[in-house]
Amino acid sequence: MPQKPLSTKDLAQDGYEKNYFLLATELKNADFGQRALALGFRPDPAGGVRLDFLGQEYHLDSTGVRAADGGPSLANRRSLLIHYLLSKGQDGPGDQYLTLWQMPGFIRGRRDPGSDLLNRAALMAFGDDYLAFAKAAQALGGQAVPPAGDGFREWDFLVLPKVGLRVGHLAADLEFPAEIRTRFDDKAPTFLEFECLAFLVATFSEALAAAKEA
Repeated sequence: MPQKPLSTKDLAQDGYEKNYFLLATELKNADFGQRALALGFRPDPAGGVRLDFLGQEYHLDSTGVRAADGGPSLANRRSLLIHYLLSKGQDGPGDQYLTLWQMPGFIRGRRDPGSDLLNRAALMAFGDDYLAFAKAAQALGGQAVPPAGDGFREWDFLVLPKVGLRVGHLAADLEFPAEIRTRFDDKAPTFLEFECLAFLVATFSEALAAAKEA
């Protein structure tokens, strides 16, 4: 019997898995004790380190990354944790927040990728429904931020121990649809490169949308 062709989603996930396995080889020589102290991981008595990320606990050691409970985990999340573990950042998070287009490494002239990446999941899930957005934000451990006067209602997340993320919802008006804005603290680029931060926006957006269904 001929095999069923892979869907676009299957192909994407297969690509994520290949990328993860390539990255995992870099863990063989990682100093887990030193990185645990620098980046906020918890040492595991059995070896390696542990970290809570987007509502799931992960175990990292020289063999790779896996969900601590032995259950399934997304390859793109495992890859992000490897990038974070191997980063050279020390201090953070910062106290100022920047959109992706304001960060080093962004090619000027393109649209702000923060909105584009987040819109695909979070805006489809919440649209103009701020109450649903706020409930999901709270479920992911977010803290409401006092209004800044620009119309956005924002929530702060410590998406990784040293990386702060601020996500805001702007209601629709007569001219423009609802908008979601994502900003990282200004120390975030010392822990994750621009491409990883952009990918983290999409990953967080998916987790936020999933929290609506929980």
